[in-house]
Amino acid sequence: MTRHEVRPLGHQEHGMLMGQLALVLAPQARSLPVSVSLLLLVLLAWRWLLWRQRAPLPSKLMLGVSAVLVLVTAAALVWQSGGSLGRELCVALLGAFVILKLLETRALSDATLVTQLSFYLLLTLYLADQPFWLAIYSMAIGAWILRNWLLLHHPEARGRLAIWPLLGRMALIGLPWALFLFVLFPRLDHPLWRLPQSEPVGRTGISDTMKPGSVGELIRSPEVAFRADIVGDPLPASALYWRALVLWNYDGVAWRPAEGSMRPMRPANGLRDEGDDPPLPAGVRAYNVTLEPNQQAWLYLLDRGLAVSGSLDARVSADDEFFTRAPVDRPLRYRGHSTLAGTPQPLSRRTLALSLALPEGNPRSRELAGSWMAQYPDPWRRVQAALRLFAGAPFAYTLSPPPLGKQQVDSFLFDTRRGFCEHYASSFVFLMRAAGVPARAVMGYQGGEYNPLGRHYIIRQSDAHAWAEVWIAGRGWVRVDPTSAVAPSRVEEGVDAALSGDEAEALRALRGPAWLRDLRLGLDGLTYTWQRWVLQYDRAQQGRLLQKLGMDGQLPALLAGGLATLSLVALLPLWLRQRRLDPLQALYARFCALLARHGCARGASEGPADFALRAAEALPGAATALQAFTRDYIALRYGTPDAAGRLQAMARMRKALMLVRRQVR
Repeated sequence: MTRHEVRPLGHQEHGMLMGQLALVLAPQARSLPVSVSLLLLVLLAWRWLLWRQRAPLPSKLMLGVSAVLVLVTAAALVWQSGGSLGRELCVALLGAFVILKLLETRALSDATLVTQLSFYLLLTLYLADQPFWLAIYSMAIGAWILRNWLLLHHPEARGRLAIWPLLGRMALIGLPWALFLFVLFPRLDHPLWRLPQSEPVGRTGISDTMKPGSVGELIRSPEVAFRADIVGDPLPASALYWRALVLWNYDGVAWRPAEGSMRPMRPANGLRDEGDDPPLPAGVRAYNVTLEPNQQAWLYLLDRGLAVSGSLDARVSADDEFFTRAPVDRPLRYRGHSTLAGTPQPLSRRTLALSLALPEGNPRSRELAGSWMAQYPDPWRRVQAALRLFAGAPFAYTLSPPPLGKQQVDSFLFDTRRGFCEHYASSFVFLMRAAGVPARAVMGYQGGEYNPLGRHYIIRQSDAHAWAEVWIAGRGWVRVDPTSAVAPSRVEEGVDAALSGDEAEALRALRGPAWLRDLRLGLDGLTYTWQRWVLQYDRAQQGRLLQKLGMDGQLPALLAGGLATLSLVALLPLWLRQRRLDPLQALYARFCALLARHGCARGASEGPADFALRAAEALPGAATALQAFTRDYIALRYGTPDAAGRLQAMARMRKALMLVRRQVR
């Protein structure tokens, strides 16, 4: 073992290692369980207290006991999660053991290992998600770790080098390589592997069950559900119905989709992910959706979906619901075509029976619907009668409706008359079925905030909505939103405008002050751009880019030529530096770096003779060679030897440097 490996660390170097590890672990709190985050915080606090009080590091026995406690905690978490060792727990174990390694770090070799592991921990930040701010943060922390690594191995660099400009030049040299490889390196259609995770990421969103309060719970969430950019002119809010699921079965409390046998699936029509669309028929719109992770398999399409991106290999049900093959556990971008004009659809005997089925109960609602059936032979007039009921009676749109009785529809229509969109959709479909009009409930989102900076819509969980569809002969399934009869502003201006008083203020408070709106939209535009052009830059986008540049099919030649050019450009600074650098100064810099690695760093204002004298005292075994090297250096640096004498002195200095290197070991 060399003296370089056992060089003890100073107090400042211990603090530097502790600070960089804390900065690396801090963002992990986004995805780690609270208990695990607290464990890491306790370990770091323990190390900080020892450092602050300049106390001795713990013994091997204490560290062993701490490691056992960490493993016991991990085993308990695995048992609690049903035996799943997810990626969050793996990252937490790595972080805990790096901190324990820091608790026994005494020499430079230990510090080097901690620094290297800090880079691995920095990479694990991208396992959960990849927001644009994380890229900026990780690059800054990565530069800080490189700076610390340089100072650990070359303490003399603190007074002799401008470290940050040096790192900046290194980044500028590497930037063309990174951009070139990102744009042109062959992209994979799917990742090489999928990491396990103990807890699903992004589980918020609508479910496949609608009951009183299910949508109202989402209204209080400002989280983004998805973003969409529509080809062509923006659409009015009243046209932004993002359809997801059709609900048929009602048990008196909750609505659910039909059984599997009633929902046959077929492959969905495929589209190109991006690019220019051919001329579309009237009433058909093209758009792109970037869906946030939600651990669900259904897709959101505008109004009545016609087709989605072929790369999804999606399926579509007889109710025009679109599904992926696996739950969405990462941001997913897809293209969609939808029709905004309804088309007549036949109604099979089985679907007719399903769309009129009702459970027992709610006699007052049945009686009201029966009167409409007798009074209005035209089914559409029965629909209008129900809408007039909601518009004329003292119904209220509220997030805090009173509890309903056992006969929920009767209790809502005739007693409480206060509810949210699911109350109105559920009672409307019940009335229509009782009146002999085929009807079904639909879940999805309605509206969205338009971001003029990114020219896209932001659809949040608070835009969750429920509405109804009725079947009318000659028209097919027609969308009817009974909420619009009670609160028209909900459809035209959003949920904020439909609520009043404290409820509206509470909802606006979740989204932040109004003066932050432009900043929030700007950040959202950055997020959307980052997702679209960086995170979701795949083979299809790469192919379209090459096609626009007129280089389609020339990727191998471009890759080889670009790598060769960048290699030559990268060698240019080295060649210029060699031409500028004085050979004598380069040799003396090697001499100083060698001694610094063995615990004898030259001071910023220390002269060669004084430095050699101090180094000889610290390294007595190499004292003669040190003095010989320094004498020749001073003679050449401050004297005026002839060319032959200069060559002879340089040769003696090289031999002396080799002798010093052997003798200090």
